[in-house]
Amino acid sequence: MLTVSPDFTFPLIVLMTCVELFTFVTARPTYLPQGKKGLQILYQDMRTLLNVVSHERLRNEKDFEQSLTSLPTLNYKAQDLKSLEMSSTLEHLYSGLKSFKFHLDWIQQKQEEMGNDYSKTKKLADRIQIISHMVLIQIGTTPPELVYPSLSPLNTAWNLYQANAEIIDKLYFFCNWYIRALGVLKNGQH
Repeated sequence: MLTVSPDFTFPLIVLMTCVELFTFVTARPTYLPQGKKGLQILYQDMRTLLNVVSHERLRNEKDFEQSLTSLPTLNYKAQDLKSLEMSSTLEHLYSGLKSFKFHLDWIQQKQEEMGNDYSKTKKLADRIQIISHMVLIQIGTTPPELVYPSLSPLNTAWNLYQANAEIIDKLYFFCNWYIRALGVLKNGQH
């Protein structure tokens, strides 16, 4: 049993109140409408994510060979936007977001191990987690469990930098495509 001396009770109560207030203020509503309105919210959140990723992408140099084959690939053409299906598009968006979250968690862990600042990576991963939850609400059912690959070790700061830059670069193109796809889907909803 935890005993707290009277000297620490008031600061502890203040701290717990601040944590609850922060959670209340920053929490997203648990109700997210489905259909056109839900797609509009998802579309806006993906645009916000793209802006964050674009800013990070500008800071990275990409003068090296990319080697992370475990990241989602995009094999779409502009004409594919004409034949989108809601369920498969949202399922692919969900699995892609979860894959990027997995990779960002990996980067964050390595940044922490190396004593680097990982706050930007954590914020990006948290934002992706929120959007993934929103996609799940739009899907309406739980998709099959995803299988995550084993990732190679990042032994040097340069390897960490390269992997992070590659993830951000591919996330940029991923967001671009799915913003277009969500735009088509939401405009097709009545």
